[in-house]
Amino acid sequence: MTSNSEVQIVELSNGVFARLHNNLTNAGIIVGDDSVIIIDSLRVPSFARDLIKDVKHITNKPISHVIDTHSHWDHSWGNQEFPSAAIIGHDNCLKEMIDPKWNEQWRSKVVSSNESWSEEAKTVTITPPNITFSNSMYMEFGLHKIDIKYLGKAHTSGDIFIYLPDAKVLFTGDVAQNQGIPFFGDSYPNEWIQTSESMADISINAFMSGHGPIGAQNDLLDAKDFIQTLINNIMHSKSNGLGKDQTASVATNELKPRFGHWRKFEVLSDGISDIYDRL
Repeated sequence: MTSNSEVQIVELSNGVFARLHNNLTNAGIIVGDDSVIIIDSLRVPSFARDLIKDVKHITNKPISHVIDTHSHWDHSWGNQEFPSAAIIGHDNCLKEMIDPKWNEQWRSKVVSSNESWSEEAKTVTITPPNITFSNSMYMEFGLHKIDIKYLGKAHTSGDIFIYLPDAKVLFTGDVAQNQGIPFFGDSYPNEWIQTSESMADISINAFMSGHGPIGAQNDLLDAKDFIQTLINNIMHSKSNGLGKDQTASVATNELKPRFGHWRKFEVLSDGISDIYDRL
């Protein structure tokens, strides 16, 4: 069913799929009556083309919509492969993706990382959303009712959640992972606490994050607890005059018993440093 041994396609509900890419970026697939919605177009055009091939294993319907959960390159730099699609994102996602400084910083970071996609990243045509919204957007797509929600700033200024209330399936982008540590370099820690609170109030059977495995309601609550514990701990240390290194040590020690087995916990101190600077 898939074009790559590292890729697994899971049907979350009738016509709703998660395309999980081990250690890389996941994508969602929603099949409607006449066409298909893709959630996140992946990191570079060749990855998007692999995604398109995998959609063809599921259905021969064309891809009519792409939803960008946020602006980060590994979720949106495949957008150029969908020239006739409506590309949906938050107002702030558009702002970030048309910001020359933002794009230059990310492109130089990706190109200099010397990963297998670094050369291709030089030639990407960054393609921002052509349909945006500020608070929420509702779609009826075949039998699927789709609520696209903006709950506030968090991982970036334009994170959105895609919720299918009938199936109780949620796509969380990078705001919440199932037992994984997100990237904090572009984050809004003061707002992320409230955003995660609103997110955790959504009733789900399953969620797909931008990275890692499918999660259930308790995993979503754990993701909220992690964010809130982490940021509150850093705020407390910083307000008590602790420096960055001490703050990292205190926060890591407090979080380790409960969250130490999570993916990327070993680089949490980098995230703590980012949050410290952004508070």
